[in-house]
Amino acid sequence: MFFAVALVAFVAVNFASGSEDRQGGSKKRASYIPEEIPANLLPTMAVGVDECYVFVRPDGDAPFFGPLRKGENIKKIDVGKSWILVWTPRLRISGWVRKHQVYRSHKKISHKETIPSKYLTILHILKRRVNIRKAASTRSRIVYTARQRQEYLLLDAKRGWYQIWVPQVKKRGWVAGKLVVKRRRK
Repeated sequence: MFFAVALVAFVAVNFASGSEDRQGGSKKRASYIPEEIPANLLPTMAVGVDECYVFVRPDGDAPFFGPLRKGENIKKIDVGKSWILVWTPRLRISGWVRKHQVYRSHKKISHKETIPSKYLTILHILKRRVNIRKAASTRSRIVYTARQRQEYLLLDAKRGWYQIWVPQVKKRGWVAGKLVVKRRRK
Protein backbone atom coordinates (compact mmCIF):
# COMPACT_ATOMS: atom_id res chain seq x y z
CA MET A 1 0.00 0.00 0.00
CA PHE A 2 2.81 2.41 0.89
CA PHE A 3 4.46 1.72 -2.49
CA ALA A 4 1.22 2.52 -4.36
CA VAL A 5 0.75 5.83 -2.49
CA ALA A 6 4.39 6.78 -3.08
CA LEU A 7 4.08 5.95 -6.79
CA VAL A 8 0.91 8.03 -7.15
CA ALA A 9 2.56 10.97 -5.35
CA PHE A 10 5.67 10.72 -7.57
CA VAL A 11 3.60 10.65 -10.77
CA ALA A 12 1.43 13.56 -9.60
CA VAL A 13 4.44 15.74 -8.79
CA ASN A 14 6.19 15.01 -12.11
CA PHE A 15 3.00 15.48 -14.14
CA ALA A 16 2.16 18.78 -12.43
CA SER A 17 5.63 20.20 -12.90
CA GLY A 18 5.38 19.99 -16.70
CA SER A 19 9.17 19.73 -16.94
CA GLU A 20 9.42 16.22 -18.38
CA ASP A 21 10.66 15.80 -21.89
CA ARG A 22 9.37 13.15 -24.34
CA GLN A 23 11.82 10.52 -23.16
CA GLY A 24 10.58 10.88 -19.56
CA GLY A 25 13.68 12.62 -18.27
CA SER A 26 13.34 15.70 -16.15
CA LYS A 27 14.81 18.71 -17.96
CA LYS A 28 14.07 22.27 -17.02
CA ARG A 29 14.06 25.01 -19.64
CA ALA A 30 16.65 27.69 -18.95
CA SER A 31 15.09 31.08 -19.57
CA TYR A 32 17.02 34.34 -19.69
CA ILE A 33 14.07 36.50 -20.62
CA PRO A 34 13.58 39.75 -18.70
CA GLU A 35 10.17 41.42 -18.26
CA GLU A 36 11.21 44.32 -20.52
CA ILE A 37 14.11 45.05 -22.85
CA PRO A 38 15.56 48.39 -23.98
CA ALA A 39 13.92 49.40 -27.26
CA ASN A 40 17.30 50.40 -28.72
CA LEU A 41 18.24 46.68 -28.98
CA LEU A 42 15.71 46.23 -31.80
CA PRO A 43 16.07 47.60 -35.35
CA THR A 44 14.29 50.91 -36.01
CA MET A 45 11.88 51.18 -38.93
CA ALA A 46 10.15 54.31 -40.24
CA VAL A 47 6.76 54.64 -41.88
CA GLY A 48 7.22 55.50 -45.56
CA VAL A 49 3.61 56.18 -46.57
CA ASP A 50 1.13 58.89 -45.55
CA GLU A 51 -1.02 56.49 -43.52
CA CYS A 52 0.00 53.06 -42.28
CA TYR A 53 -2.50 50.91 -40.42
CA VAL A 54 -1.40 48.36 -37.82
CA PHE A 55 -3.22 45.02 -37.95
CA VAL A 56 -3.84 42.57 -35.12
CA ARG A 57 -2.85 39.64 -37.39
CA PRO A 58 -0.85 39.54 -40.65
CA ASP A 59 -4.08 39.58 -42.65
CA GLY A 60 -5.67 42.51 -44.50
CA ASP A 61 -9.12 41.49 -43.19
CA ALA A 62 -8.01 41.51 -39.52
CA PRO A 63 -8.99 44.28 -37.09
CA PHE A 64 -6.63 47.25 -37.28
CA PHE A 65 -5.76 50.50 -35.54
CA GLY A 66 -3.83 53.61 -36.41
CA PRO A 67 -2.91 55.17 -38.65
CA LEU A 68 0.78 55.66 -38.07
CA ARG A 69 2.14 58.85 -39.63
CA LYS A 70 4.74 59.14 -42.37
CA GLY A 71 8.23 59.24 -40.82
CA GLU A 72 7.04 57.81 -37.48
CA ASN A 73 9.63 55.51 -35.90
CA ILE A 74 8.65 51.98 -34.93
CA LYS A 75 10.65 48.93 -33.80
CA LYS A 76 10.85 45.71 -35.81
CA ILE A 77 10.02 42.62 -33.73
CA ASP A 78 9.68 39.87 -36.35
CA VAL A 79 9.05 39.31 -40.06
CA GLY A 80 6.46 37.32 -41.98
CA LYS A 81 6.20 36.83 -45.77
CA SER A 82 4.84 40.27 -46.65
CA TRP A 83 4.26 41.59 -43.13
CA ILE A 84 6.45 42.91 -40.29
CA LEU A 85 5.55 42.62 -36.63
CA VAL A 86 6.35 45.97 -35.02
CA TRP A 87 6.26 47.78 -31.68
CA THR A 88 4.83 51.29 -31.82
CA PRO A 89 6.39 53.39 -29.03
CA ARG A 90 3.76 56.16 -29.33
CA LEU A 91 0.89 53.73 -28.74
CA ARG A 92 2.89 51.19 -26.65
CA ILE A 93 1.39 48.25 -28.54
CA SER A 94 2.51 45.74 -31.15
CA GLY A 95 0.92 44.76 -34.44
CA TRP A 96 1.54 43.87 -38.07
CA VAL A 97 2.26 46.31 -40.90
CA ARG A 98 2.80 45.62 -44.59
CA LYS A 99 6.49 45.41 -45.54
CA HIS A 100 6.22 47.85 -48.43
CA GLN A 101 4.92 50.60 -46.11
CA VAL A 102 8.02 50.82 -43.89
CA TYR A 103 11.79 51.06 -44.36
CA ARG A 104 14.88 50.55 -42.21
CA SER A 105 16.01 53.66 -40.37
CA HIS A 106 19.17 54.32 -38.40
CA LYS A 107 17.53 56.85 -36.12
CA LYS A 108 17.80 55.99 -32.41
CA ILE A 109 14.95 56.41 -29.97
CA SER A 110 15.15 57.29 -26.29
CA HIS A 111 17.38 55.05 -24.16
CA LYS A 112 14.63 55.07 -21.54
CA GLU A 113 12.08 53.48 -23.90
CA THR A 114 11.42 49.81 -23.14
CA ILE A 115 9.40 47.05 -24.76
CA PRO A 116 7.59 44.40 -22.70
CA SER A 117 9.10 41.03 -23.63
CA LYS A 118 5.62 39.48 -23.86
CA TYR A 119 5.36 41.04 -27.35
CA LEU A 120 8.67 39.63 -28.60
CA THR A 121 9.52 36.38 -30.38
CA ILE A 122 11.38 33.68 -28.42
CA LEU A 123 14.05 31.40 -29.89
CA HIS A 124 14.52 27.92 -28.40
CA ILE A 125 17.94 26.26 -28.74
CA LEU A 126 17.50 22.81 -30.35
CA LYS A 127 20.96 21.24 -30.17
CA ARG A 128 23.01 20.20 -27.14
CA ARG A 129 25.52 23.03 -27.69
CA VAL A 130 25.07 25.93 -30.07
CA ASN A 131 27.65 28.62 -30.81
CA ILE A 132 26.46 32.21 -30.57
CA ARG A 133 28.67 34.34 -32.84
CA LYS A 134 29.62 38.00 -33.08
CA ALA A 135 28.40 38.25 -36.70
CA ALA A 136 26.09 36.21 -38.94
CA SER A 137 28.80 33.87 -40.21
CA THR A 138 30.39 30.56 -39.17
CA ARG A 139 33.78 32.29 -39.53
CA SER A 140 32.88 34.89 -36.91
CA ARG A 141 34.20 34.78 -33.35
CA ILE A 142 32.15 32.79 -30.79
CA VAL A 143 30.82 35.03 -27.99
CA TYR A 144 28.92 32.34 -26.05
CA THR A 145 27.92 28.67 -26.26
CA ALA A 146 24.22 28.14 -25.55
CA ARG A 147 22.80 24.85 -24.33
CA GLN A 148 19.77 22.90 -25.48
CA ARG A 149 16.37 24.18 -24.25
CA GLN A 150 17.68 27.66 -23.40
CA GLU A 151 15.45 30.53 -24.55
CA TYR A 152 16.48 33.89 -25.95
CA LEU A 153 14.66 36.91 -27.38
CA LEU A 154 14.87 37.53 -31.13
CA LEU A 155 16.29 40.95 -32.02
CA ASP A 156 16.84 40.76 -35.78
CA ALA A 157 17.20 38.35 -38.71
CA LYS A 158 19.58 38.23 -41.67
CA ARG A 159 20.21 35.54 -44.36
CA GLY A 160 19.10 32.56 -42.24
CA TRP A 161 20.66 33.88 -39.02
CA TYR A 162 18.95 35.33 -35.95
CA GLN A 163 20.36 38.05 -33.73
CA ILE A 164 19.70 37.56 -30.01
CA TRP A 165 20.61 39.29 -26.76
CA VAL A 166 22.94 37.10 -24.67
CA PRO A 167 22.45 38.31 -21.08
CA GLN A 168 25.15 35.97 -19.75
CA VAL A 169 27.82 38.08 -21.49
CA LYS A 170 25.76 41.27 -21.95
CA LYS A 171 26.27 41.25 -25.73
CA ARG A 172 24.31 40.71 -28.92
CA GLY A 173 25.04 37.53 -30.82
CA TRP A 174 23.99 35.64 -33.94
CA VAL A 175 22.75 32.05 -34.13
CA ALA A 176 22.13 29.97 -37.27
CA GLY A 177 18.41 29.61 -37.94
CA LYS A 178 18.60 25.84 -38.39
CA LEU A 179 19.74 25.44 -34.76
CA VAL A 180 16.73 27.15 -33.17
CA VAL A 181 12.96 27.22 -33.38
CA LYS A 182 10.88 30.42 -33.21
CA ARG A 183 7.83 30.85 -31.00
CA ARG A 184 5.75 33.98 -30.79
CA ARG A 185 4.16 34.89 -27.49
CA LYS A 186 0.43 35.32 -27.51
